[in-house]
Amino acid sequence: MSETSEPSGQHPSAAQLLQQGLIHHRAGQVALAMDRYTEVLRSDPRNADALYYIAVVACQEGQFSQGIELARRSLGFKPGQARAHNLIGQALHRLGQIKEALASFDDALECDVNFADAYGNRANMLSELGRPAEALSSFERALALNPKSAGDWLNRGATLNGVGRLDEAIASYDRAIALDPDFPVPHVNRANTLAKQGRVEEALAGYDRALALAPDFAHAHLGRAMALKALSRLEDALAAADKAATLAPQLPLPQRTRASVLAALGRDEEARAAREKAVALAAQDADPAKAESDKPA
Repeated sequence: MSETSEPSGQHPSAAQLLQQGLIHHRAGQVALAMDRYTEVLRSDPRNADALYYIAVVACQEGQFSQGIELARRSLGFKPGQARAHNLIGQALHRLGQIKEALASFDDALECDVNFADAYGNRANMLSELGRPAEALSSFERALALNPKSAGDWLNRGATLNGVGRLDEAIASYDRAIALDPDFPVPHVNRANTLAKQGRVEEALAGYDRALALAPDFAHAHLGRAMALKALSRLEDALAAADKAATLAPQLPLPQRTRASVLAALGRDEEARAAREKAVALAAQDADPAKAESDKPA
C-alpha cells in the first residue's frame, strides 16, 4: 500500500494567500499575516493588494513613513484605490503633516465619493486647520453615509464645542455614547461642555461615569477636580487634581489646577510651587494627551 501525498500543482493562489493573510490579520496574528502577504510579493512584486496590506501593518506598528511608501507603491501598480489614499492621509496626520493629509483624504474621495471614513478623516483635518464650518459639513456627509460611526459623532461634538454650539455638541456626544457607551472620552467631553454651561453637578456625574469605565483617565480626574472646586469641595478637588498630576506628569494643566485649589485652601507656598512646575512643563510644550479629549472647561 503506497503512502498518500498532496496533489501536485496545488500551491495556493495569490488570492487565497491574501485571504489567509487577512484572516490572520483580523485575528491579531500579524506575523502569520505578513508571511502570507510577503509570499504573494515573492511571486508577484507588483501585487497592489499585498503592498497595501503590508502598508496597513507598517502603520499599525507606527512605521508611518514606510507605510506611506508602500501605499504609494500599491497605487503605482493599481491607481484609484480610495483605501490607499485614506491610509496615506492617516499616516501623514500621525506625522503631523495636516495639510498633506487633507489632500490625501480629498484624493480618496475623488476615487470614491461615498467613502464615509475619508469624509470623517477629512473633517478632522479641517477642524485642526481651524476651518470648522467646512469640517462640520464633512462630518455631516460622513454621518449621512455611516450614522453608526461613534468616532465621527465624538469629533463632530468637539468641533461644535470649539465654535460655542454647546447644546449641539452635547447632542453629538450623546449619539457617540449611545453607540459606544463603554468609551470614556465622549463622557468626558460631554462633561466638559456641561461645565462650560455652568451645569457643574451634571458635569461631575459625567466625569464619574468616565472614571467608572477608565479609572486612570487623567483628563477625567482633571475635569472632576475643576468641577469639585466650582462646588467648593476643595479637599476633594485637590485629591482629584493630585491624581491627574500623578497620571499625566507631563501636562501643565493639572499643576495649574492644583495651584488654584491650593491657593483657595490658603496653602500659598504649595500653590506657588505648583504654578512654577506648570510653567516649566508648559515651556517643554509636551502635551501628547491633548488629542484624547477637549481641554476641561
